[in-house]
Formats: sequence, C-alpha cells, structure tokens
Amino acid sequence: MTSKARNLVLTKSQAACLIALRRRKDSKPEIAIQAKLDLTKTATELEALARIGLARQNQSKRWHTTTSGKACRFKIVPDRLRRNSGLPGPGALRLLQLLDRPMRGSEIAEELGLSHQRVRQLVIKLHAQGRVSFGDPDKPFWIVMRAGDKTPLLSRDEEHVLSAIPREYATDATKIRLAARMPEHTVQKILERLVASRFVQTFEGLKGNRVYRITAAGLRHPQRDNVTRHAEAPRPPVESDRVRKVLSAIRDMGALRIRDVTNMLRIQRESINALMQYLKRKHLVEKTSQEFNAPYSLTNEGHAALAEMTRRLAA
Repeated sequence: MTSKARNLVLTKSQAACLIALRRRKDSKPEIAIQAKLDLTKTATELEALARIGLARQNQSKRWHTTTSGKACRFKIVPDRLRRNSGLPGPGALRLLQLLDRPMRGSEIAEELGLSHQRVRQLVIKLHAQGRVSFGDPDKPFWIVMRAGDKTPLLSRDEEHVLSAIPREYATDATKIRLAARMPEHTVQKILERLVASRFVQTFEGLKGNRVYRITAAGLRHPQRDNVTRHAEAPRPPVESDRVRKVLSAIRDMGALRIRDVTNMLRIQRESINALMQYLKRKHLVEKTSQEFNAPYSLTNEGHAALAEMTRRLAA
C-alpha cells in the first residue's frame, strides 16, 4: 500500500491512530486513549502505519508521524470484526464493579491487588469499549469513572483546596492558603466555586472575618484526600484559661450575674467586673435585659469561641 493521497486507504483504527499522532500523542497509552483502542490493537495499527511509511518510532520508543504521515489524505474502510472484542473479561468486570464512584488509578490497583501496569491495560480497554471515562484525558489515571457517572469532578487545584479544609472546625482563607501552598487569589476563587457547589459553606468568624467549613457533601466527595495537610484553625479572640472558665460557667447555667460568677469561680469582684466588660466589648457575652443587675449570657460568638477553646484544650 502506498502513501499517495489518491491511493491511500486506511482502516478505521489505523486512521484513528494516525490522527492521534498528528495531535502529538506519542506514547502507546496516549494514542490508545485518543483512538479509543486497546493497547494490543494500538500496537498492531502503529506497526501497520510504520510499514507504509506514515509513522515511525524513535529510540526512546515514542511514536511520531513521518513527513508523509503529516500531510497525506486517505480513505477509511471499516475494521475487520474481532470475536468478543466488545466484551469485558473477568479482570475488567471486577474493575467495573469496584467503580461505584470515581477513583484514582493507584487506588484501583490497591483495591484489586493488581499492578499499576495491569490496571492501565484494563482501564484503556474499558475506555475503548466505552465503559469508563477519565477526569483528565491528558492524565487519564488521575481519576477513572464509569461512563455516565454524573459525579461533579474537581480540578487538581480545587481538589487540593477541598482536601486542605478540616472536618472538625472552620478556618479562614489565609490558613487554607498556607496549608494548600497556593497563591491567595487562586485559593479565594476556588473557595468561591466550592461554596457555589455546596462542598463548602461560609459564615462570619469570631473576629468578624469570613471563615469556611466543609459540608457533608464535601466530605463525601471522592476526590477529597484525608491525608493532605489540613489548615489550622484561626486563633480565637480570647485564649486565657480564666476566660474559658467564665464562658463555660455562663454556658452551663444559661445566664449568670457578675456576683454569681464571682462566687462560683472565686474571682475578685473588681477583676470580674473588668473581665465582663472586656468580654462584652469582644461581643462574647451580652446582658439578657436592660436592667442594671441583669445576668449575662453567651452570644453566638461566645459559644463559638468557647467551642474552639475547648477543642484546642482537648487536642
């Protein structure tokens, strides 16, 4: 067979491989994925293209088009049908059963007890059969999913930011940026997208700043990596043990007058007066009424500050 335009006839698979080569796919797995063929079929068709002078393999085993392969025109004829070519084998069926959610290639290998090379072979064959798809066609073994899976996939940066947000507490963008080791403007835009997708929720923090907390949907997302370094919690507006004891006493009783706090915690009257005014300025406590001797209760900020202080004490 010659490579002259008017005489050149390629099978559908050969044409798909040649088109993949023209799109700068140069490894067998990349060409197979682009052409939607398994690795065995891809190798066969590449050798066929090489024999007719349209493709060549260099010393590093990478495939390229020849000068003729770059410019030639061709007609396409159907492939010869292969028996059982569209049916998954036992290994492929096990892999499909495992894919109840998008998974990384390394995770699949670990779960099935197979080598990474074997998983690649199976996944590429299933992709050729239209049974799986990839989260990133340029890096197909990053995320593999069943064809038709509607799970909203995250970009690599979005995945990294989501994984940096802890389960136990809310934190701010600065702490998330430090944990994710990414630029501030990038993290801020990603957080906005994650909030819009309802994987993260946002609200006002203890110091009036915006803080973020992962939602149940974010925790369940298959791309969240529990091993990733988590962002630290912002420092609470108050940290002393005496303040924690005062806030705890008010919370436990629901509301307390200053003299009650003095008696319970054995703090001098002058000192507790100053402390309660300080906590009031910090919006951690408030009077329950306008009366001069009205008891104090915790504000929402007070409950949040106490919860964070208690968490830090237990950590």
